[in-house]
Amino acid sequence: PLVGTGAAGGVDLVTGQPLDLGYDPRAPQTGDANADAQFRAGYEALVGGDYEFAQEQFGQFIELYPDNPQVTEAANWLGEALIQEGSYDQAAEVLLDAFQKHPENPRARDILLKLGTALAGAGERETACRTFAEVDKRYTDLIPAFVTRLAEEKAKAECPPA
Repeated sequence: PLVGTGAAGGVDLVTGQPLDLGYDPRAPQTGDANADAQFRAGYEALVGGDYEFAQEQFGQFIELYPDNPQVTEAANWLGEALIQEGSYDQAAEVLLDAFQKHPENPRARDILLKLGTALAGAGERETACRTFAEVDKRYTDLIPAFVTRLAEEKAKAECPPA
């Protein structure tokens, strides 16, 4: 468990909050044992804080299995691993590509939030603030924890009030 939180998992170094590790290892497999194993290896590395290995696994997954149903999820976690390592420009590229290819994916709102975080980390404050505003505009059914995280990221980027 994370010290002082009672929660299990890694900590988002950007916000200090527990990572949203919504992946369910019991979820149905995609039917491709190699792809499933690689995704699982990347996910386990991310949870364990081995961001470099997670980057390798998710990057390879995206390259080798571009039509796999988990490719958007892999891009989301690759972006997270890159942000954790401070590779903001690269994270922004990965996340933007994933969002543009799959804007209706259930993970799209998370990807857009992380894109804003990556842009802010890369020094692109204005673009980050526009990205955060786009999250507000596109998604009206956000859970309270997500709204809190979005507000925290806006504050860190020094976005003007909406």
